[in-house]
Amino acid sequence: MSGVEESAIKEFWGGENVEWSTLDAVGASEGTAILWRKDFLNLRFSFRGEGFLGLCVEKEGSLIYFVNVYAACELNSRRSLWKSLIDFKLKNVPGSWCVGGDFNNISNKEERIDMSNRSYKKEIYSFKAFIEEMELVDPPTMGGKFTWFKNNGKSMSRIDRFWLSDCFMEKWKIMGQYIGGRDLSDHAPIWLNENRKDWGPKAFKFNNSWLKHKEFNDFMEKEWGKIIVNGRGDFVLSVKLKAFKRRLVWWNKEVYG
Repeated sequence: MSGVEESAIKEFWGGENVEWSTLDAVGASEGTAILWRKDFLNLRFSFRGEGFLGLCVEKEGSLIYFVNVYAACELNSRRSLWKSLIDFKLKNVPGSWCVGGDFNNISNKEERIDMSNRSYKKEIYSFKAFIEEMELVDPPTMGGKFTWFKNNGKSMSRIDRFWLSDCFMEKWKIMGQYIGGRDLSDHAPIWLNENRKDWGPKAFKFNNSWLKHKEFNDFMEKEWGKIIVNGRGDFVLSVKLKAFKRRLVWWNKEVYG
């Protein structure tokens, strides 16, 4: 919509207890909106750019950035959008991130079924570079596999989703994202699912593919030996794993790639 009225927002929300931020439609670029319950979040400021609308809010003393994305079909425009969000993150106070919407991009070839012979390698590479730079993760998916469907049913893809920072998932107890069934739109709705049960400390994650790298064993032995901790056995192991994790993150990005 171009010029969203208060009455339309409240009708969509289903009551008066709502605050919102909108980005008007311009030509073929559809409008976007973020709605939230009054008094639930302390809004610091809103921000926007070509293809995205965002909020910086405070919740229980922590900063959270919510971003609603509606990316263009054209690759260069999407790259400009990715760069704008990366630049914004680098210039602002650190916080947790929840980025969702229509990214018009897939992160691997299994996320699209297409009758054409078109290659999506450049798009996938550019998109994954953006996700890594933003330090976001893709929560497990439940429900459907694809989020967009062509009318003839011959093409479908997963271009709509949520990307979250680790600390957002941990704080809000996010267990995954659920893809619902379509109604009138050619896009499927998506919900974030939470599980408030406390499962204890987050597990130490290890990728088996690292073991196939010729330098990994030497790196692991050298870095583990550098970490000197004294105390009870379980305490030593816990502290060393936390320290080693930081080195693994560096190695995974800079060496393993």
